[in-house]
Amino acid sequence: SGPEGDGVLFPADGVLQPLARARSLALQAVSPLFEHTPALSISGTAVTTPHGTVRCGAVVVAVDGNLDLVLPEVPVRTVRLQMLATAPLPEVRWTRPVYHRDGYEYWQQLPDGRLALGGFRDLGGAEEETRSAVPSPRVQESLDRFLRERLQVDAPVTHRWAASVGYTPDHLPFLGEVRPGVWAAGGYCGTGNVVGALCARQVACAALGLDADHWVPW
Repeated sequence: SGPEGDGVLFPADGVLQPLARARSLALQAVSPLFEHTPALSISGTAVTTPHGTVRCGAVVVAVDGNLDLVLPEVPVRTVRLQMLATAPLPEVRWTRPVYHRDGYEYWQQLPDGRLALGGFRDLGGAEEETRSAVPSPRVQESLDRFLRERLQVDAPVTHRWAASVGYTPDHLPFLGEVRPGVWAAGGYCGTGNVVGALCARQVACAALGLDADHWVPW
């Protein structure tokens, strides 16, 4: 029992800043990264872009939201998730991230005192089965109500945002070869920051014909 409510505590659990991790991995990449370059066609030996063709021995498509647009044969659907953030709170009320209602809601007080809160996708109904990454009034109103009534936070809301994520029928990530030489990883059902790194290692090993149990990280 605590300020989060009654639940199960994992003392060895933790969090990370996914943007910082992504930038760190990008700096470690052995070849240049090309942003804002759409892939017009994908095969196991080449990826065609507006500026040229990349030849390769295999392709890994590591996309979560809108993976079904890139590879329609992958059993992943795109869903919208939403969050908000407040101005800094005057005191530290939550020292760890919290999952609530089986993970439908989640919040974390950041080092600068702000509170980041997300959830209520299920209350948004069919409206959240969309590729739009624009916050919707119905879900944001539910977040506001939870913020004020359940969490008892009076700080003003300073940010609202949404994102496209991939969901699978069995709520397990999809990993597999979907075309000869074309591998896909995605459909993390809202948990990509946790399992995405593990799945990326697994699918990279599979594409290279390596045993993942003997993989040596960068």
